[in-house]
Formats: sequence, C-alpha cells, structure tokens
Amino acid sequence: MDRASVRNEHYLELLKDLRLMDDDFFSEALDEKIEPVEYILCTILEREDIKVQHTEAQVEYKSATKRSIKLDIRAVDADGHVMDIEVQRADKGASVRRARFHSSVIDRTLLEKGEDFDALVDTYVIFITERDRYGAGLPLYHVERTVTELKNKMFGDGAHIIYVNGAFRDLEHPVGRLMHDMNCTDPSEMLNPLLAKEVRYLKETEGGKMQMCRAFEEVARESAKEAEEKARIETKREMVRKLYALGQMSLETIAECTELPLDEVKALVEKKPA
Repeated sequence: MDRASVRNEHYLELLKDLRLMDDDFFSEALDEKIEPVEYILCTILEREDIKVQHTEAQVEYKSATKRSIKLDIRAVDADGHVMDIEVQRADKGASVRRARFHSSVIDRTLLEKGEDFDALVDTYVIFITERDRYGAGLPLYHVERTVTELKNKMFGDGAHIIYVNGAFRDLEHPVGRLMHDMNCTDPSEMLNPLLAKEVRYLKETEGGKMQMCRAFEEVARESAKEAEEKARIETKREMVRKLYALGQMSLETIAECTELPLDEVKALVEKKPA
C-alpha cells in the first residue's frame, strides 16, 4: 500500500469518531447548507422565522498587520443580519475577549466608506462550547450591553453574543436535542434529519469520504505551514535579542533587519528573562 493510501486509511479511521462538535467536521458538513444552518440558528435564537440567504464555511477575515480570524460558519439572513457560528471544544477557544474580537472584526467589514453608522446591521457571534461555559446548567447564555445607571436598560447596539452549552442534554428542550445531535458519531442516532443527512453523506458515501480526506490533507498542510511560520518568527525574535545584546545597532535598525514591527522589537528587548 502506497503512502497516500495509508494516509487515507488513517483519515477514514479518524472520520468514524468525528462529530459536529468537532469544528473542522462541522464546517465541512454545513458549508453552503442553507436548511441545516437555518435549523441551528432558529434553535439557538429561539425563533421560527429565520431565513438564511447565504452561508459559507471557513470564512477568513485577513489583516496584513493585525490578528486575522477564520469563522467556522458565516450566515446572512434575509434582513442582512450576519451570524458567526463557532464550535469550540477547548475553553480557551471560547474566551470572552475572543467573542469580543470576532464581533468587532465582523463589524469592520459591514459599512462602506461614508455610509451612515445606523446602516450597521445586527450581528450574532455564537459559541457552541463542549462544556458548560458558565456552569449554571442553562442551555443558552446571552451577552448584551446594558446601561448600568438606567437599571441595566438594553444598550441596543445590535451586537449579540451567545454561548451555547454543549453539555446540555434535555431532549425535551430544542437546544438539548441539537446538542445531542452535535455529539453523535453515528448519524442513525441523530434526531434531526437535516443534520443526519449531512453527517451521513460525509461518513457513509464515497463522495463524502473523499471530501473529508481532502479536508484532512488541507488541515495537515495548514498546520505544517503555521508551524513553519511560528518557527520563522521565533528565529527573527532570537535574532533581535542577539543583535540587541551586541549593542551596536539602534532598535530601528534591528527592526529593519529582522522585518519585525518596531513595537515588537521594543517589547522583546524590554522583556526581562524568566
């Protein structure tokens, strides 16, 4: 068996244990899938009237000089509202400041130059976490800005953040049924036929299995690329420390030689060794 076949066999073994609670699988299963995403959003937002016009997986918001993000699922409804659905198994991946950052980065793309701020549409950043983020046993936790001095009257800026308790399992509750399905490895055990159909396709059809093998390959390539980039940056940082220790160059010259921002160079040389 050649190396590619061995890799594919390994990928197919991994595929058996994947759930929608695994973010890469979630993205593959729901990429451009209108009806399943509508079901998820109606369940989490506790509405029945959401009509998704467009949905896409792994949408990247790039910045040349600042932190970039990649959304698991980005959906836009009939009113233009933008919804970001993130699956986060690790607690660190669903931090409150990350939610804030996602919300702000999405906002940055919504207005054209000169457009009135009142044209800014509502946005929803939804984190589905494997564990109960706040430990209160509730299915949903809504985060909204309020005015403290006005008895916590709603600020009404249209930015909404919701944490979904992935550990919630009450099958009498819509969120409990959704979380049950998102934690199933076997589509035959899933309750919602829309979600079961997408999971079954990826796990049980030749086309779906090939799609997942390609997705695994892409993840492996991206991981290798990220590791290479981290190593390259760490090499530059080490060069900053060495050049500074020589005492023969200004910080500006060191920044130019290493192609690192001056602020980062200053932070590196000011940081005391542990």
